[in-house]
Amino acid sequence: MNQMRHAGAILLVVLSSQVTNGQSPCSRGTRYRNCKACGAATGTKAQTLNVQKNRDAKATHPQRITVEEIRDPDNDGKFKPSNQVWVTGYVAAVGPGGSRESCNCKRSNLRDVHINIVADPQEAGDETKYVVVEFTPRWEKKFNFDDSDYNAMLQAVKDEIEHKWVRFEGWMLYDYFHAAASESIHPGKAGNWRATPWEVHPVTAYSVATGPPQ
Repeated sequence: MNQMRHAGAILLVVLSSQVTNGQSPCSRGTRYRNCKACGAATGTKAQTLNVQKNRDAKATHPQRITVEEIRDPDNDGKFKPSNQVWVTGYVAAVGPGGSRESCNCKRSNLRDVHINIVADPQEAGDETKYVVVEFTPRWEKKFNFDDSDYNAMLQAVKDEIEHKWVRFEGWMLYDYFHAAASESIHPGKAGNWRATPWEVHPVTAYSVATGPPQ
């Protein structure tokens, strides 16, 4: 009887460990160049966000959405990170992603490309209209960009898509770290540099379009 109780206790510990590991954000996603999907984050919320940023699953059934819909404050509570979308926008600017970000294990050789899109070329000078979409390191490689020289890669992305209409496919993501600088959260606040915390991140496919969406 004691042996049975002991065996049962061991099984309970093993199962409990499996459940705990299954609930850990760092148990999800895949490594890329020895960087876990949860990156260097320590809190569960930040780890979960990093796993979402580092998805390597392609958005295979994206639904159409517009730039206006993404940045509409009424939609802030309607989107989900599980939403697969495609959006055609005018690329107002292509810039460097954050330096040594947690999602990229705070490494200098892993860095996103930050892309701002708008609904009309006339909005290109108004940062409060910007919707952010991101190329992440694992997708940069899939898009045949060489990040061994980040600045050269960034220029290559600019040459290909900046100041053009582009269709982007990918996953919705709410980057709560930038809510304070978002027009949808703090309308009229000085220093806002984006329309909304919602992004298309990561972009898993893109193509230059012939013109604005019809």
